[in-house]
Amino acid sequence: HYYITNNLRMWLWYAIPWYLQLFIFAFIAYSIHYYVFSVRKPMTYIAHGTFRSHLLSQVPSLYRHYFPTPWCTGTHSMTLMRFFLKSRPHVEYRRELIKLTDGGTAALDWPVVEPEPYSDTLPICLLIPGVAGHSQESYLLNWVTDLRAIGLRSVVFLNRGAGGCPLDTPMTYDGFHNKEDLRLAICKIKEKYPQAPIIAGGTSMGGITLVHYLATYGFEAKVTAAMVQSTGWCIFESVKSLSKPSNMIFNLYLTHRYKEVIVENKEMFEKDGVDTEEVLKCRTVQEIHKKYVAPQHGYSTVEEYWDMLSPHRQLLHVKIPLLSLNAADDVFSPEKSIPVHLTETNPNIAFVVTAKGGHIGFMEGVNPRQAGYNDTLFYEYVQMIRKLYDSGELSLDGGWSVEGSDHEEADNARQYPVWPQK
Repeated sequence: HYYITNNLRMWLWYAIPWYLQLFIFAFIAYSIHYYVFSVRKPMTYIAHGTFRSHLLSQVPSLYRHYFPTPWCTGTHSMTLMRFFLKSRPHVEYRRELIKLTDGGTAALDWPVVEPEPYSDTLPICLLIPGVAGHSQESYLLNWVTDLRAIGLRSVVFLNRGAGGCPLDTPMTYDGFHNKEDLRLAICKIKEKYPQAPIIAGGTSMGGITLVHYLATYGFEAKVTAAMVQSTGWCIFESVKSLSKPSNMIFNLYLTHRYKEVIVENKEMFEKDGVDTEEVLKCRTVQEIHKKYVAPQHGYSTVEEYWDMLSPHRQLLHVKIPLLSLNAADDVFSPEKSIPVHLTETNPNIAFVVTAKGGHIGFMEGVNPRQAGYNDTLFYEYVQMIRKLYDSGELSLDGGWSVEGSDHEEADNARQYPVWPQK
């Protein structure tokens, strides 16, 4: 019986064409490689305290494995393919323009369809996109749609000159100085809905602006909690990473976005004394920052500007719950630049670092059109903040209403992974 069975198996194997055998071997080898090197639990960095207790007990995505799209695990493919593969549900907005103190214009895009049942005290998720981002970004469309499905409102903040918002002054969006624009937008929201908690979500450069804003205004920021994703924490490291030949495609893309703004408003910039021809000759984002952005904001050197723009130096001043999601392979925010050590001195901040994900990628499963890891984490976090606010444990300004002694006891009673500190 053994002889017959063994020979039958050998006969079946040799009956398979050589190219199918090669495919089977390659599939098995890649599957092993995928599970060994790509499938990982996220690394979570957070100090002991009330925030940690709630986060670990109410956000299950922190201790489950993240399965990046098997055929799209590389940082470049994950970052680029998101533009083409993520679903884009239809969302119609009504725009509210905001006149800024220097004469510029920002905007708030409110979804036309409101969640049901509607209330003026429903939490509002303020979504802040990246450089030149707009309300039709795929990740924002999914967030807006799914937030409405769970009964929450959302609004997208548009920076000056982005997403069809007019650029009325030569001052463009840079991530640091425009935190005052964000403050005006939040004040506008609070004028309409003074009792509604605001949960802010910043992406990439939008995350940089949000962190600077929260650090500057503390409990006066009028934000209950916040989350940022794919934020560049040290601009020096970001620029260094983008300068590598393998990452030049992203460098060129950013440079192109800057040039688009210059070309569309060329006459206004020239009246302000900007040598537009010289700026349009720039080939990298470093040159753009050196010849245009840094001088525009009054910095004598580009290094001085990068130092001011880097948000990691502001994290110790953040007073409300702040969750940050980064991928270790993000070319815009290299792993070594993520300041996870600061969680030891500020219990209000937490870092979640996945092994894969690229820049704003985080696609998951065989079908990347479905919700990604960042989407799931954001929904769970927002639901947690909503429960804490409804129960009175988290105040409207983001302060904890009770001490975490009871939560510490519950936290210690449950077994969680102990993540190493870097």
